[in-house]
Amino acid sequence: MAAYDPERDLIVLTAMADQITPYLIEEELFWPLSGRLPGGMPHLTVGGFLLRQHRLTALRARLDDRQQAHLDSALAAFRAARTEWRIHYFNKIAREWEMRVNLLQQFLNDCEAQEAANCFENWPTTARHRTILHHLQEALQEGGEGLSDQQRAELERLDGGLRRYLAQGEAGRFLWGADLAAVYPRDPYWWLWVVPPDDTLDPDR
Repeated sequence: MAAYDPERDLIVLTAMADQITPYLIEEELFWPLSGRLPGGMPHLTVGGFLLRQHRLTALRARLDDRQQAHLDSALAAFRAARTEWRIHYFNKIAREWEMRVNLLQQFLNDCEAQEAANCFENWPTTARHRTILHHLQEALQEGGEGLSDQQRAELERLDGGLRRYLAQGEAGRFLWGADLAAVYPRDPYWWLWVVPPDDTLDPDR
């Protein structure tokens, strides 16, 4: 299992912050980022930013002065863009929510058509989608929007399906690197505390 690398998250978060304003203005949901990292740079989404913000903020004490300054700068840029382009920001969240809900539903549909053990092959990526949905939910609540009735119903339906399939896994072990266990407590991140029988998991997958 790969160890969590805060410097990698910080590089990505900084690149995302640099592009957040044009990203919110334009139509693209997945915004390409420049830069070089092993495995490539991810695309910018609001949820992707919030995921890394959560990790780095929770582990701030582990960052050196340079890293903390870069983190503060990135978060300030994000907050400024979010305030200036509020409607665009929540529109992007709504679109990303729908996309990740669809991906999670496809995962459940695939699980219906195969053995539960095979279903777990895609669980690390799927768990990341569910975690990002949680961060998007928090962003909606913090912004005074909250979940719509439809979004709440979607989440309840998905979680019911996920609980059914996760019952086949090994409960009580954290899915990602041990460094992140304290960042994602079992309540509310219950879906991250179940692992496949044979796990070779990576928090960036």
